[in-house]
Amino acid sequence: MESHQREQSKSLLDYVDLIVGAWFHPSGLERIEDTGFDKASEAGFSSVRTYNYEHSEKIAGELKKRNMSLYAGVEVRSGEFFDASDLVHDWRSQLRSDHVLRTHKLGVPLVALCRGNELREYLKGEPPNWRFTERISQALCKLLSATKSLIHEHGFSTPVTYAMEGLELGQDGKLSGWVVPIVEAVDVFSVNCYLMEAKDWFTLDAFKHNRQFLSDEEEAKSRLTRLEHGLRSLLGELEKFDKPLILSETGMHAGIGFRTEKRTGEKETVITTREGKRIIPIQDPKGFGKAYMQFASMLRKVSRDFPGRIKGLYIYEWRDNPYHGKIQTENSPVHACFGLCHVDGTPKFELSNLTSTLAMA
Repeated sequence: MESHQREQSKSLLDYVDLIVGAWFHPSGLERIEDTGFDKASEAGFSSVRTYNYEHSEKIAGELKKRNMSLYAGVEVRSGEFFDASDLVHDWRSQLRSDHVLRTHKLGVPLVALCRGNELREYLKGEPPNWRFTERISQALCKLLSATKSLIHEHGFSTPVTYAMEGLELGQDGKLSGWVVPIVEAVDVFSVNCYLMEAKDWFTLDAFKHNRQFLSDEEEAKSRLTRLEHGLRSLLGELEKFDKPLILSETGMHAGIGFRTEKRTGEKETVITTREGKRIIPIQDPKGFGKAYMQFASMLRKVSRDFPGRIKGLYIYEWRDNPYHGKIQTENSPVHACFGLCHVDGTPKFELSNLTSTLAMA
């Protein structure tokens, strides 16, 4: 009997090595079947991330056909952005117990249940004009605890997590004070982290910065070294709490410039910037693929030094998204270029090489 109870308390993370997944946006699709799950599964991707129950419900049937797992989001926010004001005001309003329980009835293996993504309190000024605050941390911890109790009361053992924006480490390499309670509250710690700094996200200048990253060996080495150091510091901190890590969003983009001609090629898409300028992003698939393989090799090295600690990663994103709201709301036109595939679903490089390298971690 005790053995059976211990087995019941285990989750998918206890039975698999590093899970390699991606985020698949539905923008611009007439049929959910065209999302790209077939190509992804063939290339070695075994899992999918969603941000809310509605998306999980739409794709569950497609995931079951391919035996893919789900890092399932039950969102916590107010309005279009990741505004945490409703959570801070009344955390109980964000429990969404119906979505938590219905997620468990989708018939898809669950990697984790993620309660919120990059929650923020906004300030005046241009992006990045937000921060993760003590008030968010306190309310979120109560929500995470209530979600875990709800899940256990109904006989489920799905790990509960929250997707933190960035590694949240101080200059001394230690976890920020308001993050420690989150680490203690979750079953697995999740972070959204990229090979990018603030200047690499915003305005048209971000294309120029990425061109240097994809073409300059020293710049690439510098970014990879910084992220590796940060991951090692974070994993060292998480060991103190015996908590594993999931990279809930990670990756890079292929944009290196733009042009304004009206004529577009087969794999080119016009986007509109916040200032109303219509541009066609120029991408470097070859440099993009090389950088991804270097990134994968770095992760493999870190994972081997922290055996069993990195449980999964979700690449942002599967397909280019010229419809992304942040192109305008955050003045981030490079958000159109993060796909492993072009808009039409054509891979930018050999993706099976990427997943096989990560699988060796």
